[in-house]
Amino acid sequence: MKYNRLNEIELYLSQKQYASIDDLLEKFNISLQTLRRDLKELQGRGVITKVYGGVLFKRVHETKVDVSMPAVHSTINIEEKIKIGELAASLVENNDIIFIDSGSTAHYIVDFLADKENITIVSHSLDVLNAVSKYPSIHCLALGGAYHHESRSYYVDTDTMRYLFNKSFIATVGLSLPRGLTNMNFYEAAVKTKVIGNSIKNYVLCDHTKFNVTAFNNFASLEKIEGVITDECPPDNYLNYFKRNNIQLFY
Repeated sequence: MKYNRLNEIELYLSQKQYASIDDLLEKFNISLQTLRRDLKELQGRGVITKVYGGVLFKRVHETKVDVSMPAVHSTINIEEKIKIGELAASLVENNDIIFIDSGSTAHYIVDFLADKENITIVSHSLDVLNAVSKYPSIHCLALGGAYHHESRSYYVDTDTMRYLFNKSFIATVGLSLPRGLTNMNFYEAAVKTKVIGNSIKNYVLCDHTKFNVTAFNNFASLEKIEGVITDECPPDNYLNYFKRNNIQLFY
């Protein structure tokens, strides 16, 4: 029975990507103590990552993935990711120099930029670089460093990074009103913070599962961003906050 429940929790998280502790308690009708034991076991298997108030699904069988293809998690909610990519690309203008972040959504922007003129993309994401390689008309600058398999990106020395951008498109693990933009990886967070400081306009790529989520590292406050690009209308408290603070919303 326990193993059936563990499999059910894993399946549920693979579909949701994130769930709060309260969600899991209600969904599986178990005690907090039992849930903690189950989550500890799933964390030991490498299935989940614990974050503030909940858990994130993280299992990726990278050893079975061709490096020329997006990571396994890029195959989840593809329609939503493509929608976000198309919305982001619509904000890019001819002659822009843009930064595109790593993550399972950001690389979808590239396919909608082929008709733009004199675009330069700067990125440390393997998936973005692979996508750009299909379009000779798009200029590309790759940020190098040690390769990180889980994020499919290169660690960048931000101390020597002097590039300036018209626009940046930043991925996030969590977006919350009290804690801003957060992620799980210190090195990735450092790149995001540096880019946001060097960009005229910053847009956050954030599907509906990322709202009300707080992860380990804060890399920017919401006042630093120009707009949020998502796949569904967010809760009313976010709508009100965005309106009060002149943050554009695209969905």
